[in-house]
Amino acid sequence: MADAGLRFRDRLSRRLLVSHALVAILAGMLVWLLMREIRPAIPTNQRPIDANSAEAANADPGTFSWTQQPAADFAIPPYARHLREARIVLDPGHGGRAHLPNYKRGPTGLREAEVNLRVAHHLREFLEAVGAEVIMTRTDDRFLHEKITSDLEERARIANEAAADLFLSIHHNAAENPSVNYSLVFYHGLPDASPASLCAARQLLIGLNDALRLERQVECALRSDYVIYPNEGFRVLRKARVPAVLTESSFHSNPAEEQRLRNALYNRREAYGLFLGLARWAQSGFPYARIEPAGNNVRDDESVIVRLYDGLSHRGAGAAPGMPKIMWDSLVVRIDGMAPVFTADRTAARLRVMLPDSLPRDARLYVDFANHYGQHVLHPALRLE
Repeated sequence: MADAGLRFRDRLSRRLLVSHALVAILAGMLVWLLMREIRPAIPTNQRPIDANSAEAANADPGTFSWTQQPAADFAIPPYARHLREARIVLDPGHGGRAHLPNYKRGPTGLREAEVNLRVAHHLREFLEAVGAEVIMTRTDDRFLHEKITSDLEERARIANEAAADLFLSIHHNAAENPSVNYSLVFYHGLPDASPASLCAARQLLIGLNDALRLERQVECALRSDYVIYPNEGFRVLRKARVPAVLTESSFHSNPAEEQRLRNALYNRREAYGLFLGLARWAQSGFPYARIEPAGNNVRDDESVIVRLYDGLSHRGAGAAPGMPKIMWDSLVVRIDGMAPVFTADRTAARLRVMLPDSLPRDARLYVDFANHYGQHVLHPALRLE
């Protein structure tokens, strides 16, 4: 009887295990079906197809792999010609300090500073090919100052003294988790602190995404540097007095990405993505404001006249010069942080700004607006003298 009872319990246990397994399988299938309803799966291991073939023209969108790099093609688009109006300071992050063990290195020792420099050299080549003025904070493996904080300030100083239209600091990221890999672009402070910086950052992020085709794309890859250092941000951006952004194109701490970053062609792809982002940024025009002189001075006793330029109409007939391209609701006028009284002549694109009774000698008039591309004034601070 004891043996029979044991056999019965064994059969019962086996049946219960089978039942539980079937329930688990059915539950898993149900979850899988629900997930397909919520977000249909897209294959990621597809075979390559000739992009110019009839097969490609009729292929299902899921046939193609996002992470598969296309054939190298670094054609310069026609709209990149507008970069000839730009002065850009390229800052290959870090440099020198190779003697420091494990300083800014990937898992097998690749130095971030070297990758940053290679990408910057490739990017300079693209930019100079279309007539842009390019200044580099370093052209070889060196630091600008032995003290890191002073080194960062020196990089920003170069951009400020050049009155750069954009300061672009090129970096690659690192994380303790080796599986992490995605692109980020940083601006300084709050979103409205420098709208012109945001305009450039958006285009650079799009360019990086299209060029590198990383598998992971975070939900918000355009970030304030306050996320990293609350209320302070990155020193190299905080010290800049011109539009400034910092790119973290990918994570050199990811073993697979580190190997890709060793490849010169991959470095050139990254530079090309940044170049296309800058070309689209330049296509949007460079709006500016200018104080018109009143006799021998820029102001009379009571007011100043400010002319607004949309950054597009001067480009000729193709820019439809007779059409207004200023988004007047975006107009912001400040004198030392205070909102003055002003009137606007929209037809002539002029402002008359009333001056306060007492005005410091070093007072600044801030005038910002967006053209119809959404591009903001690069240098909105005007000297009152």
